[in-house]
Amino acid sequence: MSPRPKNLAGAIQAALPKSVKTNSASITMSLLCGGALFATSAPSFAQEGKHWQIEEVTVTARKREESLQDTPIAVTAFSGEGMEKRGMTQLNGIAAYSPNMSFQSNPSFGGASNAASIYIRGVGQKEFLPTTEPGVGLYVDGVYIARSVGAILDLVDIAQVEVLRGPQGTLFGRNTIGGAISITSQKPSEEFSGKISTTVGTDSKRVIKGSVDIPLSENVLSRISFADMQQDGYVQRSDGLDLGDDNTQTGRLNVLWTPSDASEVNFSVEFSKDRENGPAMTLLGINLGNPIDPETPPMAVIHNVGANAAAGATNGAPCATPDMPINLAVPGCYDLRYQVGSDRNLGTAPAFSDSDFMASNLNVSIDITDQLSFKSITAWRDLDATFARDGDHSPHRVSQFHDTLEQQQFTQEFQLLGNHFDDSLNWIFGLYYFNEDGNNVNTLDFVMSNFTSGGRFENTSKAAFGQATWNANDWFSLTMGLRYTEEDKSFSPDQVILNNYFAGSGHPLLDAPFMQVGTRVLPLATDSQSISELTPMINASLHISEELMVYSSYSEGFKSGGFTQRVFPPQVAGFTAPAGASDQELIPDFAPEFVEVYELGAKYSGLDGRLRLNGAVFHTNYDDLQVQVFTSVAPVTKNAASAKITGWELELQWLPAESWLIEASYGYLNARYDDISFDETFIRPDNEFERVPEKTASLAINHDWDLADAGTLSARIDWSYRSKEYMDSFNTELIAQPSYDLINANLNWSSSDEQWELMLALKNISDEQYLMTGIIGDAFQTYEGIYNRGREFSLTAQYHF
Repeated sequence: MSPRPKNLAGAIQAALPKSVKTNSASITMSLLCGGALFATSAPSFAQEGKHWQIEEVTVTARKREESLQDTPIAVTAFSGEGMEKRGMTQLNGIAAYSPNMSFQSNPSFGGASNAASIYIRGVGQKEFLPTTEPGVGLYVDGVYIARSVGAILDLVDIAQVEVLRGPQGTLFGRNTIGGAISITSQKPSEEFSGKISTTVGTDSKRVIKGSVDIPLSENVLSRISFADMQQDGYVQRSDGLDLGDDNTQTGRLNVLWTPSDASEVNFSVEFSKDRENGPAMTLLGINLGNPIDPETPPMAVIHNVGANAAAGATNGAPCATPDMPINLAVPGCYDLRYQVGSDRNLGTAPAFSDSDFMASNLNVSIDITDQLSFKSITAWRDLDATFARDGDHSPHRVSQFHDTLEQQQFTQEFQLLGNHFDDSLNWIFGLYYFNEDGNNVNTLDFVMSNFTSGGRFENTSKAAFGQATWNANDWFSLTMGLRYTEEDKSFSPDQVILNNYFAGSGHPLLDAPFMQVGTRVLPLATDSQSISELTPMINASLHISEELMVYSSYSEGFKSGGFTQRVFPPQVAGFTAPAGASDQELIPDFAPEFVEVYELGAKYSGLDGRLRLNGAVFHTNYDDLQVQVFTSVAPVTKNAASAKITGWELELQWLPAESWLIEASYGYLNARYDDISFDETFIRPDNEFERVPEKTASLAINHDWDLADAGTLSARIDWSYRSKEYMDSFNTELIAQPSYDLINANLNWSSSDEQWELMLALKNISDEQYLMTGIIGDAFQTYEGIYNRGREFSLTAQYHF
């Protein structure tokens, strides 16, 4: 029997009669890139009895290369080329095709235009502050990216993206309580080659991307990639700023050194630079009545009382009320005259989003023996960001924000991997170290006061982990894993009142002694917390047949606690805090949260390789849930709830006929609070989770034409659906997004010599308008949101050399 071809092109070549002359590389270029996997097109010259199949996808979700269909966990994998064929330009585009996933760019109360808010199966985090941790781990070439600012990564030189659902703590780094997104970059090639592309599109979009492989010697290879991305904004301010623009430059150098057949050294250095006007925020409404928390000072009302007095009123009433939301007779009134639609913003305060990061990775792999290997991952990352925005979207000073964020992180991971008894036992043991420190200064200018918030932070995580898989026979495998983690966190607030606009007014609260210039909002002290946790995982898989594998798993995960760094009014013992409270007790903090996840799944490949159907059902027990609530001016995080999340998901890839590919996915979530205190959180027990739609779905149809000497042509249409989604834990209808559908289409042409490609992408063909994120500030009394850009097109020309 002849050996099985290692790739699909080889399989096609082997299937052809000897009289047929073809080129395997040309065949490879004609494969349909179907997003979650590669799928083949059907050549007219296929030998009778032979057919095209869905190509096998290799993933590294368990720190070793495995077939997607043999990996007994829920994984969705996207190739870099597949994401390009779909018209994706940023990482958050994968959410439309990943069931039970939300991936938003959410600036929260800051003005960063690239802050990621990621949820998987109902678990995530929307806040960017460095004193809170994300609920979904983001990894690039095995390196954990700690901060959500800068995590809306541009898709430049990406080989593959894997979405792993549920806790991944026994193999991955910190805080993978909800899941992990693992990104693998392109590695250098052995031959001098490269590609360059240019894109034009909606709102003066212009993108130049390129990469070149340069072999430096027989065992030293290098790859350089770069991109320049520009696009005008789509929300216009009255001062001429266009919010929502893109101005990004990024570059990467990757060097691969193979000193011997048993060793490999990968070194990379990269940078990214953003200089933008900030997110495309608009004003959706103003609460001109009482805040949700009756103890919260209503800033819009306070401003409007002053505006009415300045206009001559003596009744001490605001100039606008719920019954009279617009009062043009009072020029200084903050009312609904500033709600001017989804494409305009009347703010006048500074608005910008500047960020720079640099990173370097050193990955070393050594095969000690045929059964034992060693890996080392060393990484450093530096982030500097400054951003600002006008939170009231008016010429008035109700709420304005300015942030500087400096963060440096270092990670070191060692892995020892074994493979014994003819692949019957696979295991990994690892040690992990992570350290980050930095400073986040929030300068907040409100109607009553101007003050600084934030401070210095330092986080350290150390862990030992191990996981082993025993393949008892050809049909049963058992995997067990355990991770021990120690974490230390500290926060040193440096917060002071810079100006009190009510000084001398005699107001009992706004002109109180603890509200005067120079008063510290939080003590000049350091609060710290430590935690050690043991998190297990067990997984059993059963190959019922060559086509069907079923599995079950139990896993535990946790997300670190942290500190609430935005606090106002000042925390002063005996006034706004209990008498006798220590400095550390005045700094609000919160404890870790925990999940237990039970999962049953199945993976099926049938119809002679033309059908792939994967599904899972799961149940999550969620304890000590970190809930963000408004108990004063700023949101405070509390461990104030427990919850249960139950759901299921299904993913399909099907080749119904030659040259056709159909893909589909569906996700369902039922996330409900078990126990939550309304008096403490103002959240009703029957409220839905924020940013977690109950249903997600997608459907794609792809067709490929062989044009002989004219090349190949591929057409794809994508439909995606999300059910109603609340943007806040209060379930505020004004910033909720009703269910909606999106339809995208792509047309791709490749020349027969594989040198030229043209890609036409149409996004949101029906011009659907939907909220990408919504923000409520209870004290600010403003409702804000970011709508999508609308219908978009782009045309890309790419040349390979």
